[in-house]
Amino acid sequence: MIKRFINFQKVNVSDEINESSYSDIKDYIKTLVEKTIENNGGEFKSFVESYIKNPSDVKIEGLINESDIYEFYLEYRNDIDEILNNIKFFEDTPSENESYGLYDYLITGTEKCLLEVMNMIN
Repeated sequence: MIKRFINFQKVNVSDEINESSYSDIKDYIKTLVEKTIENNGGEFKSFVESYIKNPSDVKIEGLINESDIYEFYLEYRNDIDEILNNIKFFEDTPSENESYGLYDYLITGTEKCLLEVMNMIN
């Protein structure tokens, strides 16, 4: 007896970000934040809250330059792409995200993902 494929396809798809996952990327970001605080002073919780309020003004050591952000993307691209998909980043055109090249689009997306990870940490 042959059964159709659709009879077996039962996938629970959720649009919500599962915050219990992404432990590797969250641990890495926590390490970078702690390193930044160690060198510049401050408190972890207030640093995270400051970053969430104004990510363009608060810099995380190790993610300051675009080349650092690109390396971060390459290391955690699977998690980053999944988070960006969950927040529907890919539904907007690059020009809507003020990105006019592939490299700019990648950097912009990674920065948006970083903001989401900081929200998870908070």
